[in-house]
Amino acid sequence: MSAKQSSGPTQCIAAKAIIWHDGKILVLQQSSEAAVHGANRYHPPGGIVEPGEHLREAVLREVREETGLEVEIGDVLAVEEWRANIRGEDCQFFGVFFSCQLAGQADIKLQVDEAAGFAWVDASNLADYDILEPSLGVLKRALRAEGK
Repeated sequence: MSAKQSSGPTQCIAAKAIIWHDGKILVLQQSSEAAVHGANRYHPPGGIVEPGEHLREAVLREVREETGLEVEIGDVLAVEEWRANIRGEDCQFFGVFFSCQLAGQADIKLQVDEAAGFAWVDASNLADYDILEPSLGVLKRALRAEGK
């Protein structure tokens, strides 16, 4: 039996970074030019794990590509599932969210074809941003656990 039925969604693994800095978490605003689900909404940095790539390698690569930042990867915070349309393809994602700390300066250099903006969020301003699920739930739990 094949792993994927021809009528079902494509299954993808995503590695996501919950990047902490001064008690806040970084979120990126999805570009409307990227032809992916969630245009103009916010989410933590991260993306699809490439074949043969380790999850932690994917986090480092995606964070570097999307923001120019270097991070130190900590524990897994959550494993979540969601569906999204990526460039016309129905995808079922299995996402692993890692706690991360900045390994250098917080000088963000956005990859403009993917991110239109960014914000540092905490419990006081989280509701000001339209954050995609399941990322919003992960952020709420992370902030609650840190007491922020």
